[in-house]
Amino acid sequence: MISEILVVSIGLAIVALLTTAALSPLETLSWWAGWTEQEPAAPAASKETADDRENTMYIVYLSGVASISGRYLLRREEIFIRALRRRFPRAVIIEDVFPYSPSGMPLLASPRLFDRLWRWIQKTDLQGRRTLLRGLTNFRNIYQVMVSADHRYGPIFSQGAANGVETALKNAGYRPGSGARIAVLGYSGGAQVAVGAAPFLKARLSAPVDVISIGGVLASDPGIAAVDALHHFCGDRDRIQKLGAMMFAERWKLFASSHWNAAKRDGRIKIHRLENTFHAGPKGYFGLPKRSGRSNNERTLEVVANILSELGA
Repeated sequence: MISEILVVSIGLAIVALLTTAALSPLETLSWWAGWTEQEPAAPAASKETADDRENTMYIVYLSGVASISGRYLLRREEIFIRALRRRFPRAVIIEDVFPYSPSGMPLLASPRLFDRLWRWIQKTDLQGRRTLLRGLTNFRNIYQVMVSADHRYGPIFSQGAANGVETALKNAGYRPGSGARIAVLGYSGGAQVAVGAAPFLKARLSAPVDVISIGGVLASDPGIAAVDALHHFCGDRDRIQKLGAMMFAERWKLFASSHWNAAKRDGRIKIHRLENTFHAGPKGYFGLPKRSGRSNNERTLEVVANILSELGA
């Protein structure tokens, strides 16, 4: 009896995942058609960004596929962002953009169809409980990354993602045409969203845009052509990042004229290898356990900080 229930449950889960995959472009198409009922509220400018500083660098952090709302980051991500703020007190750092929706609407917002489910998952996370349903967030956001990388729906999705980043920048004091540099830090799927949004941000804000990919699952996106530089972090034990390199065929050396390979030849894609680093968890890019006196979180921060310093942060 128990085995039959288990088989049925697994079957239903597979059907649900396949259905979700098939319907994943609908959110992008409904946003494009103007059917989205509610746009996310613009965040209020913080005291840190109240004054206009044309020479200030603006740093936008886009979280990984475990993200459920821009307001909630994993603890190890929060520690990384706090350390980044201490390192660059004059930079404006924005981390409350939700990258896995063209409207920028967090999963917790109404009138989403399953907003109660996402709130329940968030509640169990805050209580420190782990459930199998937690993986639904990852799968849902992974499908949106695939939409972003799709040649048919990607440009539409990326316009929406750029809207969310642009709104956050303007509310943080960014003045279009000021020439202030923009660096987008994308973790995991957030890196693909960052690259896709780059050409729209560059055109609308008349600003140089750099992308720092931390374990990014990246396609050979046309947006790469608009990025001044793409710094791509690869953990030597990060199988997820390696899967992305295999899955998107245009990144293969066989396709020499692809956006990815052209940018590599131009020197605009810079690869940074990190030793003993997994994709996520305690041994991931933001891992907190110390090894040889330092954590992976601190090691990642050091390399990112060096790049930002070179960019003028």
